[in-house]
Amino acid sequence: MKPLAAAPPLPFYLSAAHGGRLCLYHAPTAHRPCLGGLVYVAPFAEEMNRSRRMAALQAQALARQGVGVLLIDLYGCGDSAGELAEASWAVWRDDIGLAIDWLQQRTHAPVGLWGLRLGALLALEVARLRAADLGLLLLWNPLADAQAYMTQFLRLQLAAGMGSASGPAANSVAALRAQLQQGQLLEVGGYELNGALVASIDGLQATAPPPGLPLHWLELVRDPALPLAPGSARLAQAWSVKPQTVTGPAFWSTPEVTTCPALIAASCAWVRTTLEHAHGL
Repeated sequence: MKPLAAAPPLPFYLSAAHGGRLCLYHAPTAHRPCLGGLVYVAPFAEEMNRSRRMAALQAQALARQGVGVLLIDLYGCGDSAGELAEASWAVWRDDIGLAIDWLQQRTHAPVGLWGLRLGALLALEVARLRAADLGLLLLWNPLADAQAYMTQFLRLQLAAGMGSASGPAANSVAALRAQLQQGQLLEVGGYELNGALVASIDGLQATAPPPGLPLHWLELVRDPALPLAPGSARLAQAWSVKPQTVTGPAFWSTPEVTTCPALIAASCAWVRTTLEHAHGL
């Protein structure tokens, strides 16, 4: 039997501090009971844009199974209000909280978070604050070391040889961080950063998720025969969690649009099973 087609997503602006946040809501397929909902927490900067196709395909697939999915552009990102140079981790955390509230009111069913890369760390932090309100947590390739990730991101500036628009060219990541600490804005790969946001990301710790909250970690790998990257292996050991590996391309880092159907299928299987169990089905 041909699967039911998902309805087109509903675009709207979610009311929030300092202006609206652009959202796309993928409603559960009509004539199918709503099992629950997921709020998608996107990765950082260009990774967010490169992941949009996968996020849309995953949301459509979940909607066909009776799961409502809310995609949100955080403050200063995408088509939401504000500029990235004005963004803060705290405002992003509040944005996800508002998205949870909206989806709970819409679905009247268990709601969870689904985060990718840096978005997985934001999802984890919100989950620790809102554990009583959440029914599940799905993580795609969570960052094991946010500071190392930000260091790698800042190196794009060094590779471009541009330095700071408001000061002399820097020749090290430490010098770039010093500029940020002095209150200068820094443009990296077309994204303007402020020091407070970078410091918040640097200070993130991928601490264990709340106990009792159903968690699934999907790790996309190129070769399933190889062990996990050292950072991911340490994180899995600290959490006492065994990630499910899926073979496919790192779509968030490829300039061309890349997808991974196996990751979508694995996510759907776990989310559906978890929500059906929550409903006693």
